[in-house]
Order: sequence, then structure tokens, then C-alpha cells
Amino acid sequence: MAEPRTLLLLCVLVLCLSDSSFIRGQTVRSKRCDIHTKFVTHTPCTACAAIRRQLCPWGWSRNFPEKILLDCRYELQLRGAAISLSGCSQECWKDVVQKACCPGYWGSQCFECPGGPATPCSGHGTCLDGIEGNGTCVCQENFSGSVCQECRDPNRFGPDCQSVCNCVHGVCSHGPRGDGSCRCFAGYTGPHCDQELPVCQSLKCPQNSQCSAEAPTCKCLPGYTQQDNVCLAPDPCQPSACSPLARCSVTPQGQAQCQCPENYHGDGKVCLPRDPCLTNFGGCPSNSTFCLYRGPGKATCMCRPGMTSINNNASEGCHVSCKPHSCDRSATCQVTPDRKTSCVCKNDEVGDGHACYGHLLHEVRRANQNGLVFLRLRAAIAMLEQGCQEILTTSGPFTVLVPSMFSVSSVSSNMNATLAQQLCRQHVIAGEHMLENAGPPSTRRWWTLAGQEVTITFKNMRYAYKYEDQPQQFSIHKANYIAANGVFHTVTALRWQLPPPLPGDSKKTVGQILASTEVFTRFETILENCGLPSILDGPGPFTVFAPSNEAVDSLRDGRLIYLFTAGLSKLQELVRYHIYNHGQLTVEKLISKGRVLTMANQVLTVNISEEGRILLGPEGIPVRRVDVPAANGVIHMLEGILLPPTILPILPKHCDEEQHQTVLGSCVDCQALNTSVCPPNSVKMDIFPKECVYIHSP
Repeated sequence: MAEPRTLLLLCVLVLCLSDSSFIRGQTVRSKRCDIHTKFVTHTPCTACAAIRRQLCPWGWSRNFPEKILLDCRYELQLRGAAISLSGCSQECWKDVVQKACCPGYWGSQCFECPGGPATPCSGHGTCLDGIEGNGTCVCQENFSGSVCQECRDPNRFGPDCQSVCNCVHGVCSHGPRGDGSCRCFAGYTGPHCDQELPVCQSLKCPQNSQCSAEAPTCKCLPGYTQQDNVCLAPDPCQPSACSPLARCSVTPQGQAQCQCPENYHGDGKVCLPRDPCLTNFGGCPSNSTFCLYRGPGKATCMCRPGMTSINNNASEGCHVSCKPHSCDRSATCQVTPDRKTSCVCKNDEVGDGHACYGHLLHEVRRANQNGLVFLRLRAAIAMLEQGCQEILTTSGPFTVLVPSMFSVSSVSSNMNATLAQQLCRQHVIAGEHMLENAGPPSTRRWWTLAGQEVTITFKNMRYAYKYEDQPQQFSIHKANYIAANGVFHTVTALRWQLPPPLPGDSKKTVGQILASTEVFTRFETILENCGLPSILDGPGPFTVFAPSNEAVDSLRDGRLIYLFTAGLSKLQELVRYHIYNHGQLTVEKLISKGRVLTMANQVLTVNISEEGRILLGPEGIPVRRVDVPAANGVIHMLEGILLPPTILPILPKHCDEEQHQTVLGSCVDCQALNTSVCPPNSVKMDIFPKECVYIHSP
């Protein structure tokens, strides 16, 4: 029994895989030649931390592996101010299929044209093929029939239906396949059946019979049957020349008449299914539904994706509606002009609407309300609100190490605004730094806004970090919380040890602080010797990028001496290049601006390195300490010195000229010429000596 079952399964499989369909006994082959076009688009620019959670538009797919573009910027409204941040966008694609039938096929199901796709309409006409065609054959001038298989004039024959039959008393072999030969009636003979046969005429043969001289008897024509003395015409419906789908009937003239059933069209010899979708879109509203072919004369309306039918009847139309909980709780659901729903985040958030993210402080507060760190971020929130609220809510991008701890009473009791500001900057890194679990590097370094180096290591599937000035190592509890202006990671400890203080004083001017701070003494010397008035004691506000003593020492290769002596104008330009005199740029404003027009009327670029260091100028001079406050501005300490392009090279290029003069040595005896010596600062020349006169002393 196993073998018959196997054979049955194979037969069913062949039937399923065949490129044909059966319509009530009539085989109709189907073949599609759909046109596939790949389209590519990019998601709106957003924070790079959120890009992997951003969905492609409906109907689009993301690439695998993902293709993320880093060269875009997005705008964000933070506390009423618009800022522009560097972000990412993701490439999405979709394959648009334009339904099409292969040549020789027609209709939404791509049925075979009458006569077959190789020679549709018997090669004597044009089939109305294509996805919107109905399979009708439009015959050439001399042809007719549902497949253009007959000559329009029944008295013509030949491949082009141009030849005329000439059978006077007989039946002509007509049509495209006929040869024009005559089959004579009884009593006639000859090529054209125009010659009488007396021997047959005397027999008085009945109609539709034939008689020949060789066999002078009456014989019914082929297909006719003799009954008594009458030749009865054959039943034209037995066998039927009609389509298996058609009904065959006999006309009074004894000819077969074929009629296609309901929901089919054709001349009866060929019956093609009627597709309602080809006429008036099947009665379906074209702007909100699809017409789906269900069979001959049958179709249903189906709502387009994302739409809902009216009164549960798609034929009445479909509409778009925002479903509850389909968007983020802070997003707004909107209906777009192309009748699709769209989730839109607020102006101060980023995301695709299904997930929206606010500024860093907002997201830290939200994380504290649920998940793994439920109510464990209260101490961190107190520190961030008092010490870094302006930074975390008005600019970016930043990365924050957020301490997660159960006990908050001791932290809250010891916290004040000054301490919170110092502590907070030890936990904030400029730039957006995600922690990816896979692949190198296993060790990376970050620099906090307080100027401390932090080493991050990945081992045994967990992240740990330590400050370079501390022996302890701490763990990163959970990484990669997303925010509109950065990212934060929850950590297991709060760093209490403060960095060495810089003597900022809100009662002293920038000039006074530089003059009284040991680390800036060499830059103060430059200010005193550049010939400029004491501008940094003016009202301001100023932003001064002050190089440390070690940074100024890098010019002790002859350049500094030249600037103090012959290069005074270049020294003044260098000093102006370190001053921004249009406002007080704290670190968050400095990062957000990205470009600063200095007092030297030259642009100073601001970049963030992969380690979170703030780099200034084309040389990428690192900022070591930020936001040293003064009465008339703010100071940022640099690890190098900024050199404006207009003063390079600092040292002038010398183009010395050498001049040569020929001098004669003392005149001596020619025999003693080899012992003669050239005058000082001269060399002997290889030329013939001139004659001279000398006085010999005996």
C-alpha cells in the first residue's frame, strides 16, 4: 500500500506545481511577468542611540546587516530653544511589485490568450492582453472568429484569406487552412463542379449527396446519413465544436450555435472568465480598497493595509483611525494626507512615535519609575537636578554615568548646589557613547567634564569602569538608556572624591584669575607682553580658552622668543584667537554651537572625540577643565595652544644671498708659489696665476 500512496502524493504535487488552472473542464494556463523595482529611503535623522529602535515606514524593511548613515543633523526644542545635533538615519528598502502579464496573457489572473501565447489569435489578430486586458482577439481585416481562425468572407480561402472559392455546384474547402478544392454535388464534376454528369442526373440523387462517373450511384456527403431517400445533415453539436464551458444549440439552418455561460465572455468556441475588477474596479472604492478576483464574475473588496472597513463592509469604503495604545504615551496619532496613521513625538523628543525619548534628565526620571532600577535613582536625580540640570536639559549630546543605589538619605543630607555641580561633572562625558556587547575594543577610555580619565573594560559579559586616580573598579549595571540629547548608563557607585579645584571666583575678573592662578602664569605673561590693553578686566562677558603652562612651553623652540621680539603682531593675533568676546560659553553651549567666531575674527571649530574629549581648532587641542567661573565670563583650560592659521608659519623663512669676490694673495717667487697662503676667509682657486712684481730682500 505504500507505493500507491507515494504515487498519489506525487500526482497531487505535480497538480499543485503545474502552471495551469481548471475551469469546469477547460484548461487555462496562467503566466505572470511582474515587474519588481527596489526603492530605497532613509528614516528621519534622529539621535544615534535611538536609531536601532526606530522602525522603518510601513511597508519598508531594514537592511541586514543594518546600514546606518552618520552624516545628518536633527533639530530639537529643549526648553524653548532650538538646537541642532549630529545624528543618524537608517536605510530602508521595499520591493514594489507592479503586476504584469507576460505577452500573450491577460487579466488579473494572467490567463492565456485565445490561440495560445506563442501565436495568439491564430497569428491573424491582436490579443487584448496585459493585466487590464480582457483577452478579446481583434482580428485583421480578412479574418473573423473568437480566435481569428476563420475568413471573414466564407467564400474565401488561403493563409491570407485573399483567394476566392469557385465551386459552382459543390462545397469549397474554405478558410485559412482551406485549399479552395471543390467537393461536387451529385450530377456535377470538374475542378469547379460546373460540368454535368448525365449518368448521375438520371438518378435524381437527393440533396447533400454526390455521384461520380466511376461509381454512378447516389451517396450522401461525408458526415451526412441516409434515411430513405434523404441525406440528413449531421448534428453540429455531436461532437460539439464549442468550448466545454459553452452551450451548443442548432440553428434553423442546421448550424451549431455556441453560447458562453454567465460570467464568461467569448463566441462560445472560446469562453474566457469575466474579471469584475477590470470594470469600474469591481465597484470597490479605489482610494481605500483593493479589488480581489475570486473567480469568474466574482470579486470582493478588501481594505488597504492600516484601514478599517465602514460598517464591516469594505465595498462601502474604508477609513483610517488611530487605535488606542498604538503610539507612545507622549506621542500624537495623526492621519496623513495619503490616508495612513502616523505617530508623532513632541518637539522636545526624538523617536518614531511608537517610542519617544525626552532629554537626559527626563529619561533618568522615567527610568526611576519602572524596570530594574525602580526607585534606585533618586540620589542620582537629586545630584543631576542641582548640579547639571542646565547641561542635561538644554544641549548635548552627553553621556551620563547614573549611580543606582538603595540608600539616599545620606546623599541627600550632604548635597548642596556647589557640591552637586562638582560631583555631577565627574559623571558626565561629552558626546554620545553607546556600549556594544559584541566585538572589540574590549577596553576604551572616556574623559569626564571634570577632566578625569575613565577606563571602561568588557569582560565575562559585563562592563566595569574605574577612574585613573582611584584604585577601585565599579560595575555598569545597565547600559544604553536612550535620550533625545544623549545616552546614560546606570552604575553601581557615586564618585565622592572631587578633582583638584581650579580657583574660580565669581567676584574676580578673568584677568585677575589668570594672574593669580599658578597653572596659567605663562599665558598671563603672554597677555602682559603682547601690547594689548587689559581687555580681560573689562565688563565682558568673555569666554577664554587658556592654555596651561605645559601648553605654552611647547612654543619654547624659538617661536616664543620670536613672538616676544619681532613677531608682536602675530602674538596679538594668537591672544585674540583664544578669546570669544560675544558671550559666556559654558561647556553645554560650546558643544552645541560647534563653531565659535573668536576675537581674531577667525572661526574656531569644536569637535568631540571618540573618547569624549572636547577638541578645539584644526589641530584638535583638548580641553582639560571646563567652566572656571569669573565675574565677567568663564575660562576653559587647554592642554595645548591654539595657533590661528593666519600667523603660520610663526618663524619667518630666510632667503640669504651669497656674494663672492676674487682677491689676490701676496706676490712671491714663482718657484715658491706652492707654499703661498691665501688671505684670511678665502679659499684657493684653481686658476692660472697672474704675473706680478715683488721686491726681493737679500
